[in-house]
This record gives sequence, structure tokens and C-alpha cells, in this order.
Amino acid sequence: MGKRKKAVAFAVLGGSLALALAGCGSSNNDGGSGAAPAESSSSSASASAEKATLNLFLNRSESVDAFKKLKEIYEAAYPNITLNIETGQGGEFNTNLKTKFAAGAGPDIFTNSGFTDLDIWVDKMEDLTGSAWESEVLDRSLDGITKDGKVYGYPLSMEGYGFIYNKDYFAKAGIAEVPKTMTELKEAVAKLEAAGIKAFVPDYANFYVPGVFETNNAVAKQPDPDQFLADLKSGAAKVTDNPLFSDMLDLVQLQADHASKNPMSIDYTGMVTDFAAGEGAISFGCSCSQPLLDQAQPGFEIGVFGTPLNDDADLNDRVFVQVSSYLAINKDSKVKEQAKQFIDWLYSSEEGREWYVKDFRYLPVLKGLETDAASLGTIGAGIKAYMDQGKYLAYEYPKYPEGLTTEWGDTLIKMIAGKLDKQQTLEELQAVWEKMSK
Repeated sequence: MGKRKKAVAFAVLGGSLALALAGCGSSNNDGGSGAAPAESSSSSASASAEKATLNLFLNRSESVDAFKKLKEIYEAAYPNITLNIETGQGGEFNTNLKTKFAAGAGPDIFTNSGFTDLDIWVDKMEDLTGSAWESEVLDRSLDGITKDGKVYGYPLSMEGYGFIYNKDYFAKAGIAEVPKTMTELKEAVAKLEAAGIKAFVPDYANFYVPGVFETNNAVAKQPDPDQFLADLKSGAAKVTDNPLFSDMLDLVQLQADHASKNPMSIDYTGMVTDFAAGEGAISFGCSCSQPLLDQAQPGFEIGVFGTPLNDDADLNDRVFVQVSSYLAINKDSKVKEQAKQFIDWLYSSEEGREWYVKDFRYLPVLKGLETDAASLGTIGAGIKAYMDQGKYLAYEYPKYPEGLTTEWGDTLIKMIAGKLDKQQTLEELQAVWEKMSK
């Protein structure tokens, strides 16, 4: 990366993932979950013998079908345990989780994004330090869920995102190579439209994509993202003076100006399904979107490329990768032992590992968990290809102050709606930061 500073966590994580995926070309055709470690049996036997209900609240609404399968498999293995799995998404998840705890109905297991989210919820979370699975997960994957030397969650999912594109449309437009710079992206847009193809399918109906994906693009590409966030907090840096934030607004405007339809009418589900239906050639794509994409268009031939902000090809020819959610246990749950047993089963049993590979289909977090392109899906396989080359950056938005993604996303939507010009948008982003970071 030249002089750029990449987080050590991801340098190590990428190497570990390469090892985890080393079995992709093997002759094992049974889904390749790898050798599972022995399940711990001391407390699990007594926990599973008692009838109990585990209430799970998970920030993974795109994986509803996978969780239905998980419930079926687990309840077959442990007939005395009932899993009640509820899902949420985006900024509403924490709001709903707070409501549950305030009403005395906190779930037994819930997802946490780590970093700032850990700071918010740590008082509700069971200390899981010393769990057997700590040595089984990828190196540095617990950084976001560790505080004062204590581990508070099991890494459930690792995901990545970038632009996804319709390979057939690119071929029809005569685009031989994916864009690595803003100039090349604009040239690709011109070629697509000359061929009668709409360029983008963006999701600007609500805050999530602009507030999370778009702003992370600007923060993660800073020379030192952690220092940049610290400088924003101290006042040593300002959004209004930052070239990458200015470039980020240009990318947002490019997508809005060349969208398949009114960009503020397209929500997350609509973005995926419209893209799958051929409404446009390029969209934001997360490996977590694979289930929706498969439902809408099985076998869809797509590719992945970076999200260019400017003409620095080395900086922009990268995707973003992060452990995106951890499983935390409510420290006041009356079924903590059963909750711990569930997590132990998830990482150690053949059934749990096979579910992760075949049904959940996220990038693997466990060492030695074998998977392949078919299991990862086209988006995950595309992300992995970038990771294999070391071309990836981190998710920085989990380090934002609470609520900032919502506020920043709403500000970008105002710009898209024509209510703010570029300079006014930068000024409002800065003002929002100052308000939210106090």
C-alpha cells in the first residue's frame, strides 16, 4: 500500500483467511466444513437435558432463511431447546434492542457490531473470556469485541463489500476491464449509457447505504483512519477540509445522476432485486446480499470491483472487509448455560459448521473452515479474490459515535434531493460530527 497504513488486524486476518480457504480446490464434495473440534461436554450435557427457550435477536435480516434452517438443525440435535430467532436491520436494530431491554425482555443472545457498539452494550454482555472457541477463530478477529482484556462475543460473520457489476452489460458496452479510478468509472458510465444501459442501481431511500458504505469509503481511505477519526474528535481535522470526503460526494452524485430511476425510491431490497432484474449495470454489493440475489436471480453472472473516489488506482482498487457481527450473551439471562452451549455447538459441531458454509454463506471466521466459490456465492468469491491479493481495507464505521451513520446518511440524502449543494453538505457533515462526537 506504499505509505498508506493498513490496520495490522486485517493484514493478519487476510493471511489466516487464505489458509481457511485453502481447501477450495480439494476433491471433498460434501460441502467441505473441515474437521470439527470436539464439542465441550461438561456443561452442555446438563444444559441440553433441561427444557429451555433461547431468544435470539440478530442484526442479519437478509439471512432469515438461513436462520430458519439453523433452528431446524439445532432443535433436532437438542429437542429440549427451542430457538426463537428474531431479526432486525441497520440503525433500527439498536433502537429495538434498547426497547426490549427497557421492557425487561432482553434477548438471551443478541448481535453486536463491536468497537463503539461494544462500548454501548458491554454492561449487558456476559464475559466470555476463556471460551474454547477463542483459539479457533481467525487471528485478530476478536479485536472489536475485546475490552480491558475481556472477550464479550463470538464472531458470527465476516463480510465484504464493493461495487458489483453485471458482466453481460459490461461486455455489451465494450468495457474490458473494471474501473480502478474515478476517470475510468466515468468512462464506463458513458459507454454503458451509449449502449442503452442504465449505469447505477443505488439505494438512497434511507440512511444505511450512504451513511455506512459511502462514508466508510472516505474514512477507510485516509492514510491512517484511526488517527483521522481522533483528529476529527479533537478538531485537528475537519470534514470540510478533507479531499476524500469531497471526492466521496462526487461519487454519490455520479450514482444519483446516472441511476436507473429516482434513487430515493430504491431501498436495500429494491437495490438488490432491481440489480438482479437488469435495471442497471452497477450497484453496491455486500457478501451479505448473496441470499437476496440468489432468490431474485439464481446463477446471475456478476463481478466485483472497488469504489473509486479519485484517480489513485492503488488506493481505489480495493474492497472492504470486516467481522461485521458478534454473538453476545445477555449477562442476566436465565439460560446462560444453554446460550453458551449453542455457541459451542455452532463452532464445534459438524452440523453447525456445515450450516455456516452451505446456508449462512459468509466469509469464514473459523480457522480451517473449508469453503468454495459455490458456497460463498459470486459476491463472496469476488471479495475473496481481492483479499487473496491483499487489496482490501477495513470497515471503519463501527468506530463512529453512536447514531452518526444515520445522521450522515440523512445529510447525503438531502444532497441527492437537491436540498444541499456540495459545500453545504460538507458543512453539515462536519456540524453533525461535532454534535454526535461530544
